[in-house]
Amino acid sequence: MTPAGRLAAFGAGLAVAVGLGAALGAAVGPDPAVRTAEEPAPVGEGVVSATDGYRLVPAVSTLDPGGGPFRFVITGPGGAPQRAFTPVHERRLHLILVDRELTTFRHLHPRLGADGTWSVHLPPLAAGSYRAVADFQVAGGPRLALGTDVGVPGAYAPGRLTEPSSRASVDGYDVTLATRHRAGGEVTAALTVSRDGRAVTDLEPYLGAGGHLVALRAGDLAYAHVHPLPGSRDRTGRGTVRFDATLASAGRYALFFAFKHAGTVHTATFTVDQGTVAGDAVMEH
Repeated sequence: MTPAGRLAAFGAGLAVAVGLGAALGAAVGPDPAVRTAEEPAPVGEGVVSATDGYRLVPAVSTLDPGGGPFRFVITGPGGAPQRAFTPVHERRLHLILVDRELTTFRHLHPRLGADGTWSVHLPPLAAGSYRAVADFQVAGGPRLALGTDVGVPGAYAPGRLTEPSSRASVDGYDVTLATRHRAGGEVTAALTVSRDGRAVTDLEPYLGAGGHLVALRAGDLAYAHVHPLPGSRDRTGRGTVRFDATLASAGRYALFFAFKHAGTVHTATFTVDQGTVAGDAVMEH
């Protein structure tokens, strides 16, 4: 494959990863003071590298286990790199990188070069297979979530998604998940952050939101649309932020909740099972 072809292929995969990240960010719930009209769900679910004439093209399909630069382009209907994007949650593109077991999760924000090439520095990664998802809004065009598979060479040690639970701990913080089922697979998720037994009531805005929530289905790594509820920023004094998610397909999901406190972003991970009762999806806890 020529260098141009590799770059095109690389761009497609990276765009998919970004799509996932952006979708998740929308789920957490921006501050009403900065929130605009609710954006539509991105098309593609992170499982395709091309749709509506746009394609995610990575420069490489094999990543360096020690980390390093990752470059890609998003080509438009004419085949040329797309250069005009509308920011969503304060960024023109969000990149999500997850392993097949959903045990490694990275939400990154690549930079766009003058030639239409996106670039980002990846951290060291364990050997295995990963999905890169790009979430972005084309200026004057569609909102898309495109994905591609990339690999990291080395001795592979498979991970395992934890069993479903309503509690998670990260960096000394405890996070509780409460869900409420509605018809059609719609689920309201309320996430409460505490530390040392006390609610964290001074969560800081993160990318213009009170937090970000990403939902990915185990198996095909499909991205589920999540968006913030109006006024979802913590107004209760309980350290709680709220989102709406559409988990229309039965299966196991990983939820990645990113919140910011004391200047640092932390990500809590949950596992939930979505069942089916009388044709309607139900969150089973």
